[in-house]
Amino acid sequence: MSRIRILPDLLSNQIAAGEVVQRPVSVVKELVENAMDAGADRIIVEIENGGKTLIRVSDNGCGLSRDEAVLALERYATSKIYTKEDLFSISTFGFRGEALPSIASVSKFSFVSRTADNAIGTRVDMNGGKLSGVTDTGAPVGTMVEVRRLFFNTPARRKFLKSENTEAGHIADALAGLAMGNPGVGFRLVVNRRSVKSYPPGQSLFQRAQMVLGKEVADQLYEMQWPKMDEDGDSGLPELCIRGVCANPGVTRSTANRIFLFVNRRLVYDRGLVAAMFQGYRGRIMKGRYPVGAVCVELPCDQVDVNVHPTKREIKFITPGPVYQALSIAVANALSRGQDDKLSYARAVMPQKKDSPMPVQAALKSASLSEQRLTPDLFESASTLQSSTVYDSFDSPAESFQAAEAREKSWTPVPETKLSDQAPVAGHEPQTSDQGITAPLSEPEPFQATQSGFRVVGQVLNIYIVVEKQNHLILVDQHAAHERIVFEQLLNRYKHMDVQSQSLVVPEVLELSHKEALVLDSIMADLADLGIKVEPFGGTSFVIKAVPVLVEEKQVGPMVVEMVEKISHANGTGLKNDWLEDALATMACHRSVRGGQSMSLKEMTALVAQLFTCENPMHCPHGRPVFVSFDARSLEKLFKRLV
Repeated sequence: MSRIRILPDLLSNQIAAGEVVQRPVSVVKELVENAMDAGADRIIVEIENGGKTLIRVSDNGCGLSRDEAVLALERYATSKIYTKEDLFSISTFGFRGEALPSIASVSKFSFVSRTADNAIGTRVDMNGGKLSGVTDTGAPVGTMVEVRRLFFNTPARRKFLKSENTEAGHIADALAGLAMGNPGVGFRLVVNRRSVKSYPPGQSLFQRAQMVLGKEVADQLYEMQWPKMDEDGDSGLPELCIRGVCANPGVTRSTANRIFLFVNRRLVYDRGLVAAMFQGYRGRIMKGRYPVGAVCVELPCDQVDVNVHPTKREIKFITPGPVYQALSIAVANALSRGQDDKLSYARAVMPQKKDSPMPVQAALKSASLSEQRLTPDLFESASTLQSSTVYDSFDSPAESFQAAEAREKSWTPVPETKLSDQAPVAGHEPQTSDQGITAPLSEPEPFQATQSGFRVVGQVLNIYIVVEKQNHLILVDQHAAHERIVFEQLLNRYKHMDVQSQSLVVPEVLELSHKEALVLDSIMADLADLGIKVEPFGGTSFVIKAVPVLVEEKQVGPMVVEMVEKISHANGTGLKNDWLEDALATMACHRSVRGGQSMSLKEMTALVAQLFTCENPMHCPHGRPVFVSFDARSLEKLFKRLV
């Protein structure tokens, strides 16, 4: 049996490097964070061969004296913490004192720094963790760290590195993330002696987000803030502040790589924050798609633990619930304001291209970014509801847009009418549930003056309704539109009536894991408020004895299990609303006009009128777009009338 011995410093540093330095991007992240801790507001990152040959990070921070420059390369040497109490209130990016010695132990390392108080700087050179020289040198105020031949003395680690473009892409993404969370700092990325990306200093978060997320997203971002400027936060954390941007729900991705999360300026990953962001987007994006945005959470340092993982990407909140709830509210409020500002929200929902790379990666590949078309306001003020007969045929000569505009101005408005006077939309008749409870759909209010007039042109493929509205062509998905109308009516009815339950003839038994059983036991009171009566059935089994009268029995079991899983991952954020909206969305889908169903002109007109009175007419309850719109200019471009 081998004897126990203390490892040499060089070997222990290389072991630590295995945790801290996994690839070139790890080096860049550590060095850039050190530069920001030094107060730098301009940072230049230079790489060659994807960072495998050279990584150089220069900054204009406070710099180090000669003694500090030498001491900084000793393990556990740091200026960030001094006592054990400091460990629980960390306000800097770095604090362990492991990064520099770990990087130096697996590379050819040089370090040049000068303070404003000294006329001359200090240069420190190391080779594989061994000090090879300390000399005086001329240098500007600040620090320059140069890392050459990364992993030259650990070939096993080096062979796992990817291609030059892949490693350079990881570095570009990491720098974009650091730039997003620190908009006051200027960054420049130089790849193989060519400047590929630059972020100027002194920007606002919104300006920086526009640069990082690219042109196709830049003009579709909404600012979020919690608490609002004119309100006090009521989250249980009085010093909690959330700022950020979130994109129009029409802009989504297939992965979460465009969601940037920051806690006290630190780029992090937290499953609860992602779930809270999804909660704010609920009902606006489809399942399987991810929103785009950046979230900056600021709270007292003693309320968050960053000393969880060697890379410091994972964190733990002392009281996560209030943070997640505040983020959900901030996102939902921002999207609601965007929806109220129809000029920026009601854009043409065009078929989305395959997810494009991050803008800075695109620069590496010399790829251009496409711009997304915009459409003007679709909901300007008007006081009448206009309609006409369907076009007789498409055989008549096409009129010019100028003639169409003149004809539009010459329309004679139809006197304002109540929708109750019109023929009911198919599927809007009062319905009776299987339990004998009548569920009439509420009659909509008369068309308000806040919506503009429109003209239903006809129906295409028995699926889409063609609408002309303020010199726009709008295609409405009849099923999605009716689904949104029915969903909001059901939701309003559910919120304004006492929840009634009915006992199951055959109670449903749920078999759960031990962890899931603990979660379900803790939320039985919440389930009772929703009309679901659940009781323990021995061990980790539970029995569902009663369900709400408005919900189909077969939906309840799977939804309860899904709810338990969500709570395990997201600490119960939006528990009641999630379950209720899922159930009612399914009901609305089953009760709505189907695709392929023929509708009369009166039915289509009534459907579109009700749609425009909905709280969220843009999306069906499952997040799919309800309509797409084209303005005259967009159509002229499609037909090459404009070049």
